[in-house]
Amino acid sequence: MVDSTSSMNSTEYEQLTKILVERIAERAPVTTTRLEHNVVLPGRASAHQIDVLWEFTVESGQSHRVVFECRRTGRSLEQNDALAFKGVVEEVGYESMPTTGVMVHVTGFQKGSRKIAETYGLIILEMRTPTDKDVEGRLMKIRISATGRVPVVKDWHVDAFELLSDDLKAPVMNHAVEIEEPGGHRVSMLNLLQENEIAPLSEPLTPLHRVTRRFDPPAVLLVSGQPAAKVRAISATVGEELADPFDLTVGGRERLAWMMKDVLGGERAWFTADGKTHLTES
Repeated sequence: MVDSTSSMNSTEYEQLTKILVERIAERAPVTTTRLEHNVVLPGRASAHQIDVLWEFTVESGQSHRVVFECRRTGRSLEQNDALAFKGVVEEVGYESMPTTGVMVHVTGFQKGSRKIAETYGLIILEMRTPTDKDVEGRLMKIRISATGRVPVVKDWHVDAFELLSDDLKAPVMNHAVEIEEPGGHRVSMLNLLQENEIAPLSEPLTPLHRVTRRFDPPAVLLVSGQPAAKVRAISATVGEELADPFDLTVGGRERLAWMMKDVLGGERAWFTADGKTHLTES
């Protein structure tokens, strides 16, 4: 469900709340036991309809319940709205399971509703499509343009005095070639030819140049792990070339779908359309 919160009806807004709570639950260090939309819970005096119910256990095994009331109106919520919901939380929280009430609104809580929330431990959230003001001054997009430098080993030549197989008579991939020294130590031909020949990244590109490695006594050249020849020397053109440039963009204003803001604390949760969740302190 990706849509502007201003165009949703009440049911869609409640369902969106459940979806976003599910995302938060996945990140939280708790075990969710129940997460449902449109639930009726028994109370001291009567049953109450709950827009979204989240029940979970913490590591100690203690169970907790969070009840959400979702409002999508064109006005700010007032003191009486918060008082009414406070009564519902107390009604359904009479059992042994600790219960927290959360009021969710598109925008706007008057001073009286904030005071009730602060006094009685209600959580009040603004949940909506982010506005330009919400993202003002925030880093939203990183664009990276880069050109890589690629090690090159080409035009290699083998001074072989004894062939041990026919593998060298056909094209051979560089990474398939190894050198086995008399003591049995094996090293990749690429590593052997590039050793101490490629400049660090902090220095300019290494120009192409001829490199020769000699073996006395002779070494065994291996192709795909199998002996192919006994060699006195191996040489190749070694250096660096520039790779094709590439551009990478990370983030972007258009990726943000929804935002939850703690009205009293200021913390925010940002939700992207592709399922990611990011938390900020303000």
